[in-house]
Amino acid sequence: QFLFYMFSFSPYELFLLSLQVPEIIGTLRQASKSSARNNDITPFPMSPANFAKKFEVLFCGRVSVAHKKAPPALIDECIEKFSQLHSLGKTDKGNSGGLVDGLKRALSFQSNGLGGGAVGNGADGSFNTGTRPLFKKEPSFSSLHGLDENGLSPEISNANTTDPHTLSTKVQPSNLQENRTMLFTVGRSQIYLVSPDTKKVAIEKSFREISFCSQGIRHVDHFGFICRETVEGGNGHFVCYVFQCTDESLVDEIMLTLKQAFSVAALQQNAKTQSQQCDVCPMQQLHRLCERIEGNAYSIGVTTIRACPKSDQEENELVMVSLRNLYEEKQKHHQHTVPGEAKQLVDPCLEGSRLSVGQMCGGSGDSIMNAVPEEAAKKSKEELRELWRKAILQQILLLRMEKENQKLQASENNLLNKRLKLDYEEITPCLKDVTLVWEKMLGTPGRAKVKFDTETIHAAVAQGVPRQHRGEIWKFLSEQYLLRQTVPARPPSNPTPYKELLKQLTSQQHAILIDLGRTFPSHPYFQAQLGAGQLSLYNILKAYSLLDPEVGYCQGLSFIAGVLLLHMGEEDAFNMLKFLMYDVGIRKQYRPDMIILQIQMYQLSRLLHDYHRDLHGHFEQQEIGPSLYATPWFLTLFASHFPLGFVARVFDMLFLQGPEVIFKVALSLLGSHKPLILQHDSLESIVDFIKTTLPNLGLVQMEKTINQVCEMDVSKQLQAYEVEYHVLQDELQDTPPTLNQQQRAAQLERTNQSLRQQNLDLLEELQVCHARVCNLEGQVEVLAQSESRLKEQVSALEEEKQQLETTVTQLQNLLTSLGIHPTSLDGLTLLPPSDTQKASEGLDVRTADPEHPALPQGS
Repeated sequence: QFLFYMFSFSPYELFLLSLQVPEIIGTLRQASKSSARNNDITPFPMSPANFAKKFEVLFCGRVSVAHKKAPPALIDECIEKFSQLHSLGKTDKGNSGGLVDGLKRALSFQSNGLGGGAVGNGADGSFNTGTRPLFKKEPSFSSLHGLDENGLSPEISNANTTDPHTLSTKVQPSNLQENRTMLFTVGRSQIYLVSPDTKKVAIEKSFREISFCSQGIRHVDHFGFICRETVEGGNGHFVCYVFQCTDESLVDEIMLTLKQAFSVAALQQNAKTQSQQCDVCPMQQLHRLCERIEGNAYSIGVTTIRACPKSDQEENELVMVSLRNLYEEKQKHHQHTVPGEAKQLVDPCLEGSRLSVGQMCGGSGDSIMNAVPEEAAKKSKEELRELWRKAILQQILLLRMEKENQKLQASENNLLNKRLKLDYEEITPCLKDVTLVWEKMLGTPGRAKVKFDTETIHAAVAQGVPRQHRGEIWKFLSEQYLLRQTVPARPPSNPTPYKELLKQLTSQQHAILIDLGRTFPSHPYFQAQLGAGQLSLYNILKAYSLLDPEVGYCQGLSFIAGVLLLHMGEEDAFNMLKFLMYDVGIRKQYRPDMIILQIQMYQLSRLLHDYHRDLHGHFEQQEIGPSLYATPWFLTLFASHFPLGFVARVFDMLFLQGPEVIFKVALSLLGSHKPLILQHDSLESIVDFIKTTLPNLGLVQMEKTINQVCEMDVSKQLQAYEVEYHVLQDELQDTPPTLNQQQRAAQLERTNQSLRQQNLDLLEELQVCHARVCNLEGQVEVLAQSESRLKEQVSALEEEKQQLETTVTQLQNLLTSLGIHPTSLDGLTLLPPSDTQKASEGLDVRTADPEHPALPQGS
C-alpha cells in the first residue's frame, strides 16, 4: 500500500482534530524522503515489456467510502447496493455512450461516504493543482492520447458535479445496457483501465493514489480498489471501484499481480531515493521542516486560526500545495553535493517558506484595492436585445462550424486509417477496365439476391481485385457463395448479436491478449500496444470465442481476423470470420481434437504423391511429414509467414472457391520450388527453407502461383483421400491389442470420442444429403408440372390439326365443285381459310393468263 503525499483539512478541522495533525505531518515527512518523487509523477516510457499483465474485467460501479482502508466485506456490500439500485430502477437508462459515459456519471457525484463519515467530493485522480501535467503522453501507447493532465478521459474530467441528482448519490452502479468491459492493465507504476469499445483509456491511476485492494468474500469473482480523488476546489474523498471477473482464479491472479507490482515499485523507489539524496536537497529541507513543526502541531493549528480568522479550507490547502511546489521547483534545479562539502544554512526551511496568503493568492491587498473597474454605461433594451440576437447567431454559427469541423476531421481520420490499413504491396495490379467491371457488379441494385455469371466472376478474380474495394468485394463473393449453395450451412447455436457479445466476459482472454502482440507485429495498424488495431482485433476474437464455445479461441484465428480487419470495419470483419468458419467450413480444423487437421495433412501428402512424386519421396526419405511445415498454412491461411499482398490474393480465391484453395496453394508452392528443395538433404535444412526462404517469393512467382490455383481442380481427389484416411484408421483400430487394460480403456475412450465426432459429421452430411434430396424432389415436381403443361399444349395442337384437316377437306370439295381436280394443287401453296374466297374469285383471272393456262378436267 502507498500513502498519499498530501491531505487537505480546513483550519477549523485542524483545530478540532489537532491530535491527528502529527499523522498528517508524518505523512508529509514520509513523502518528502523521496527526492525524485516529482520525476515519478510522469509515467515510464510505454514499451511492451513494461506492461506486466492485462485482464478483461467488467466494471460494476463506484462507491464513495469514508476511509482509505475498508472492511473485508466492503466489496460484498457494494455489490448488494448495486443490486438494490438496479432493482429499484434508479440507474440512468437514457444515456448510451458506452463505458466512458458510464464512468462519467460514476465520477460526477458527491457523496457523504459509505460509512456515514463526512468527506468531500471529487472527480479526478490528481492532487496537483498546478499547470504541470500529471501524466505524459507517449506515442507508443496510442490510447493515452485521449487523457487529460489528470489521467482521465476528457468526458470524465469534464463531468458536471453540480447536478443535484448526482450530488446526492452515494453509490453509482454502471449501466447494464452499456458495454462495461475493460482491459485492466497493470503497469510498472500505474493501473490503466482501457475500454475496447471506445478505444481509449477510461481512467488511469498511479500506485501512490491506491490505498487498498480487496476481493469479495461471498462474491469471490469480484474485486475492487480504493483511491483518493479531488476536484478543482481541492476537496478530496475516497472512492472504491468494483469490478467483476469470469471466475475466482482470475481474481486471485489479479490480486497477486497487484501485490507483486506494488512490492517491486516500492523496492525500486527506495533504491532510487537512496541514490539521489544529499544533505542539502530541498526535499530534505522540507523533511526537516516537517520534523520541526511536528512537535508543535497544536500551537501551529491555533496560530493559523488566529492569523487567518477569515480563511477556509481552500486557503489552508493552498498554503500546503504552495509549500510543496516551492520545494519541488527547487529540487528540479538542485545539484547534489558531496556530504563533506555540505554547508550549514541558517534556517533554510523557514527562510524559504515565509509566504503570505496574499502572495500565494497572486498579489498584495493594495493591488486588489487599486483594481477598481469603471462603471459600465447602461444600455437600452433594444441594444441589449440586439446584442443577445447577435450572440445567439454567433453561437449557432460556431456550433455549425464545429459540427462541420468534426465531420471533416472524422472523414480525414477514416481516410488515414484506411490508408494505414492497406499499407502493403499488391502483387496483382488491377487494371482500370477490371476495376470498372467490379464497380459495376458492386453497384448492382439488390445484388445480395442477384446471381451473377460464375465465369464472369472467376475471370474478374483471376485478373485482379482492386485493393481499395477488396473488403466490399469479399462481402460480394460471400453473397454469391451463399446463392450458389443449394443447402444452407448449419448456423451457429448462439444467435447473440455482435454488440451484445462484446458486453460479456470471455474465459479465453489470456490466450487472446498474448497473441495480440504476435499478430502482424510489423504492420503499422497493429504495432501500437493496445492501440485501435489491437483493441478491434481483441473485440473480434473475444466475440467469436463467445459465439462458438466449442472452438473458443485457437491460435491462428488472430491472423485470419487481422486480414479481414485490414480491409473492412470491425463488425463486418466479424461477420466475414463467421462466414468463413461456418459457411465455407474451415471451422472444423480448429476443433479441440484436431482430427480434421490430421485428415488435411494426409490429403496434402497424397496430393503431393500424385503431382510431385519425386518431392514426396524426398520428404519420405527425410521423414518429413506435412505437419512439420504445413500446419500454420492451414491454421492461418498463409497469413503468418507470407506477405500480405499474397495472402490477400489467397483470400480472394478462398471466398470464390472454398477451402480447397489451401491445398492448391500449398501444392503450387511446393511444386514451383521443387528443384531448390531437392538440393537440401537434411530435415533441418528442408524445414528451414520452407519456413523462411519459401515465403519470400517474388511478385512474378506469387502471380504464377495464383494463376495455377485458378486452373487446378482437386475436389474429387480430396473426397477420395478423406474416405481413404478413415478406412486406414479403422484398419489400425482392428489390429490385435498389445496394451494393458488401462491403456486399452484409454484407447477405447479416444476411439469413442472420435466415433462420436464422426457420427456428428456424418449426421451433418446426412442432413445435407436429405436437403439435396428434398431439393431434387422439388425439381421433379416442377418437371412434372411442366410435363402436364406440355401435354395440354400437345392436345391443343392436335385439335388445331383436326380443324386444319377439316378446312383442307372443305377446300378440296370447293375446288372439285369448280371443276379443279385436287391433285393439280400438289405443287401450289395452300392459302389460309380466310383467303379461300379471294382465291376462288381470282381463279378466272389466272386461267386467262397465258403463263398459267387452265387445267383440263380430269387431268
